[in-house]
Amino acid sequence: MKMKKAYLALAIISSVLVTNSMAMAKNNENLKDAFNPEEIKIIQLEPSTVLNSEGGIAAFASTGAWTDVTINPNITIAGSWILGPLMLAPSGTPSTSIVQNITFQWNIWNYRSDLITYLCESTLNQCIDVSGDFGAGASIQQANIPANRAWRYVFGIPGSGSVNPVLYGQNGSIAVTFQ
Repeated sequence: MKMKKAYLALAIISSVLVTNSMAMAKNNENLKDAFNPEEIKIIQLEPSTVLNSEGGIAAFASTGAWTDVTINPNITIAGSWILGPLMLAPSGTPSTSIVQNITFQWNIWNYRSDLITYLCESTLNQCIDVSGDFGAGASIQQANIPANRAWRYVFGIPGSGSVNPVLYGQNGSIAVTFQ
């Protein structure tokens, strides 16, 4: 009897995961046409200053900051852009303030070197190419991005067909400072 309950629980969990994956795929179908890497502006990261003797980072002086964490999607198909969930600025973040610095960290289980990865602001017009760079931070104030703008990771693998083994999405995070 216990074994049947365990199988039933496993079936329910699997069903939820498949349903969630299908919903994410449908969302990506609606949005992937909005992402064209040939039409985006690539934001060039400016190096940050090193830690000073007080332990602070002079380049990260700001009037405000926000962070968010997400779970990135699994990548099961090549030749298609997979959009991660939005990482949102808190309500009340001023739209008149400009992002000064950004730090990010992301991870994929079963990573492969041909994975193309961008960190994009929510309109998908400006992105940072973070392919193979799992975490960094730098000034992007020259990009003139409003502090209340959401961000997301965008993934792609060249080619077509199924990806085997599947690349399993793990945490993706962002920290934004603004003035």
